[in-house]
Amino acid sequence: MPSSLSKQPLYSQVATLIAQRIAEGDWKPGAALPNEQDLAREMGVSSGTMRKALDWLEECRLLVRRQGRGTFVADHAAEEFAARFINLRTADGRHIAGTGRVLDQCRAPAGVLEQSRLLIEPGQTVLRTKRLCTCDGRPFMYEDAALAVTRMPGLRERELLGDYQLTALAQRHGVLLGRASERVALFAASGDLAELLEVAPGTALLHLDRVVYSLGGEPVEWRVAFCHLKGEYYLVDMC
Repeated sequence: MPSSLSKQPLYSQVATLIAQRIAEGDWKPGAALPNEQDLAREMGVSSGTMRKALDWLEECRLLVRRQGRGTFVADHAAEEFAARFINLRTADGRHIAGTGRVLDQCRAPAGVLEQSRLLIEPGQTVLRTKRLCTCDGRPFMYEDAALAVTRMPGLRERELLGDYQLTALAQRHGVLLGRASERVALFAASGDLAELLEVAPGTALLHLDRVVYSLGGEPVEWRVAFCHLKGEYYLVDMC
């Protein structure tokens, strides 16, 4: 195994190599992996080590195990993964399946805050997207997102994406997403924001500040959102 991995536990080294093969397209989204024993034999490790590596990749949502059928590469373009980093729920507990309308989108050199949150250098490009999301015809969220273009290999120069879906976009460009970090606060609506969300100035909004990271820990997208909730709520699972 590469020397750069040698300081990691063996199962972590194995998981990293499998993740690399997924990113490189050796196994396509939805494809079945060889069985545990065959993979262990191919990589020269015990079945226990391989099982632990696959468990970790399943926790990272790179793999899906189906009882009696095997282990498959997760398809992040599928609907079940579309809301992976969204913690907003409808009153009956479902992920909010809102519709996004892009208000503005452009490429630009990263500003100071974008450099700080995305850990990129001055002059590196971000794709900025302003989006209004509606649910059942009601505007409920305004988003301002910055995508680190340098972290999305294969994204063509000057390419605009329209109303992109992050998990599907990352999969298309061979980027494996890991964790997200989200700050939550309250914000009083004013000016254009109140008008966009069709609320009175001073209405309390949920302010969400989120960074999504690659599996390797590099920030991929920074998003700030303002949400007007009416019966909906914000849910975080803790263990």
